[in-house]
Amino acid sequence: MHPGGTQILIRILLIAGFVILYFLAIVLLRPYLPHRKHKFSYLFLKVSYLIYLFFILAFFYFLAFYQNNLDEYFHTVRLILVFLSLFLPTIIMLVRKKIRHKRHLYNWVFSFFHLAIVVFYFMMYFQILTFYD
Repeated sequence: MHPGGTQILIRILLIAGFVILYFLAIVLLRPYLPHRKHKFSYLFLKVSYLIYLFFILAFFYFLAFYQNNLDEYFHTVRLILVFLSLFLPTIIMLVRKKIRHKRHLYNWVFSFFHLAIVVFYFMMYFQILTFYD
């Protein structure tokens, strides 16, 4: 197989892995099942997490095949923010069932937290494009 074919195969496998991961998240979250008490905030939390996950996967697909060296861009503070933004939303979704009091507020606060991370990744994407062009 020539080098171009290997690159295409890697891209296809990465896309397939991301699609499987995304659909697995949909199956586990079950956004189509409403909560008895907190219908809208619960749905918004789940949908905001799925939006967050979509943009994270798209951003890392972009990074996987970006041709420039990104060592200068990802300095210590930005790298810590990226790692926190990868793990905190998933931990938040896992902990949500343990929260009994003020669950409605929890759902709203962390829904907007997910959307803030999406904005953060949009900003990083456009900064990378302008930083290296």
